[in-house]
Amino acid sequence: MSNPILTVAMPTYNAEKHIGEAINSVLNQTFEDFELLIINDGSLDHTLEIISSYTDPRIRLIDLEKNKGIAHCRNLALQEARGEFIAWTDSDDLNEPTRFEKQIYFLQHNPDFGGCGTWLSRFKDSKTHYVTKAYSNPEKIRAALLFKPASIPNATAMLRLAEIRKYGLRYNESLKISEDYDFIFNCSRHLKFSNIQEILYRYRDSETSIMKTFEDEEEQTFNILKTVYKKALASLDIIATEEQLRLHHDICSSKILSKFSEYEACYYWLESLKLKNDLKREYNRKVFNHIITEQFFFLSKKASSFGLKTLWFFVRKSLKNKWIINPKDYSKLAVRCALKYDKFEFKLT
Repeated sequence: MSNPILTVAMPTYNAEKHIGEAINSVLNQTFEDFELLIINDGSLDHTLEIISSYTDPRIRLIDLEKNKGIAHCRNLALQEARGEFIAWTDSDDLNEPTRFEKQIYFLQHNPDFGGCGTWLSRFKDSKTHYVTKAYSNPEKIRAALLFKPASIPNATAMLRLAEIRKYGLRYNESLKISEDYDFIFNCSRHLKFSNIQEILYRYRDSETSIMKTFEDEEEQTFNILKTVYKKALASLDIIATEEQLRLHHDICSSKILSKFSEYEACYYWLESLKLKNDLKREYNRKVFNHIITEQFFFLSKKASSFGLKTLWFFVRKSLKNKWIINPKDYSKLAVRCALKYDKFEFKLT
């Protein structure tokens, strides 16, 4: 029997509530030449029984007796995959029926690209509440990874397996969270990426998710993420101090800023990154300035509780740096600042 074109890898742990839906969303794909490699990471509930109830020959199960962690499971999948391409899917998420067909088509018709992702929607109780629209431009993706993993959402990624193995790319098993950010950033040093401009993946917000566990532990999250930040900033020849890493984290996270001085300090850190890239030219200058402008807007949203003082600072500094302000973004920020809005997501009631 010949190897499949695609390996779909699904690490799982205690996912009895949703894994059936997740498996069905893979088996019901319009593209059919794949193996579904499920790695059961020592589940203590009925996950294994649910997986074993399926008779589809495309399913291949690796059952670990003890829990080894998500990064270990991903590395095992990279080692065991038989396909030309590998795609990830989480055991509580859903794939749109044409996801694999469209990603395979893209990679087969763009041989210079090492991988591609898609847009994704976040949902809870069947209700979509947020959509991540990732860039298609590979230069923008590469520059944006300095700040955010969603430039290539790991859950939506499809990769050329030969390229991953060629460069020895693996997940860092010492990271409890953001092992996917670290992996994708490492990949971006060697591979060219794009994102299909369509929602092809549905991410379930779960109370038991690892990120949910950490989101209220800001210091713990920072101590893990700074490992990735150090590596990202090193691309600009920056050996970041602890203070600079905290500024970078304040820019990247959705945490609301408590002092105007924090907002100013974060801005000056962004400005220093721009100047550093102007000298080193690690990233396309025009593209990098666009990413910095977007991050400044993102940062300013988190400082809108300081009122029109924030809006005036945003406008002055944008004009000084010749950063082009999107009129729609300006209007959004003006409303937030007028209301002194103190939450990240803006909702009208």
